[in-house]
Amino acid sequence: MPRLPMPETNEEAYATNTKEQYEELGRFVEAFELMVNEVRETCIDLLSKDGDHRDLVRIAFHHQSLSAKPSIEIMRTIVTEVVSNPSSFHHGDKEIFVEVLGKIQGAYEHLSNMRNNLLHGTWFVGFVSEDDPNAETFYLRKYTASAGGFKEIRLPKAAKELRRLRDNCDIVRSWIGVLLFCLQDQTKITDYFEHRDRVWMLVNLYPTPTPLPDKWRPTSP
Repeated sequence: MPRLPMPETNEEAYATNTKEQYEELGRFVEAFELMVNEVRETCIDLLSKDGDHRDLVRIAFHHQSLSAKPSIEIMRTIVTEVVSNPSSFHHGDKEIFVEVLGKIQGAYEHLSNMRNNLLHGTWFVGFVSEDDPNAETFYLRKYTASAGGFKEIRLPKAAKELRRLRDNCDIVRSWIGVLLFCLQDQTKITDYFEHRDRVWMLVNLYPTPTPLPDKWRPTSP
């Protein structure tokens, strides 16, 4: 079989692109694990209270069987129980806590699904074509079985999309951290979370009010 002609490649651009893609995957994984750790530490802090039993509580939350999704479900339940107590400083704001927690969990679980698909997919980095001679994009193959049949999952194809996912993890992590701060220091949740134009915003932390990130969606068909 004759050797197929290859597109002309800029070796420097090719090396830069592929290096960036690998790096951004690593940065996303790091940011994701920090977000999960924020959930874990929130649960440990709230359950240990005075800190005397912190090491014992950590045993359960650091066990390998406790993955990302159950952790956020546990955190949401713990916080809801705390603010449901009539003696809680936050009891009057219970409904706000419940609503904000629901939004956090939705964003968190979306990122968890993205992380699983990215890490368990089959990666093709550095493959060139006539349309992409310098490997500015990569291909990630992952399938799912659903009610609609067997189909391919559409996933990120560029470093900038991985960077966006990394930034999204940082935002969700900030929301969780501020929620714990309010609980620990008896700070009103309304000092940091506001409902504006039917969207919850984190205020007084970033330069501008910050909503939770939108779900990642492919930009092209």
